[in-house]
Amino acid sequence: MKKNRDIYDSLNHSKYHIRYHFIFSTKYRRKCLEGIENEVKDVFMDISKRCNFRIMHIGIDKDHMHILIKSCPSISPLMIVKRLKQLSTKMIWDRFEEHLRKYYWKKRKIWTNGYFCSTIGEVSENKIIEYIENQG
Repeated sequence: MKKNRDIYDSLNHSKYHIRYHFIFSTKYRRKCLEGIENEVKDVFMDISKRCNFRIMHIGIDKDHMHILIKSCPSISPLMIVKRLKQLSTKMIWDRFEEHLRKYYWKKRKIWTNGYFCSTIGEVSENKIIEYIENQG
């Protein structure tokens, strides 16, 4: 079992332990993620490798996804959302245009403008992970 001091990250002269639970829904709640779930996960993991945050868990259903992210204090939740939605939209459309054209024919959209974001505490982390892993 980890000791409390082992869970903290350090940056310059600070220690922190920041985790966010995000939920993204597809535009018009279209069930466009069905059949491409693993590839969408891969896209999100690729994006996080290039950014200053780390995706800990992803759960994808037909029309929404849950993401648990570990971040640092210098990155706002809004910055994380913008980066993930913008880059994933381009990358997923590039890979699955034929599939997505069945759901969106005017613009290259996937995600709604809104999102859910919550910080999580120590007590609820296992429940959040269990919830994310059991999506769909």
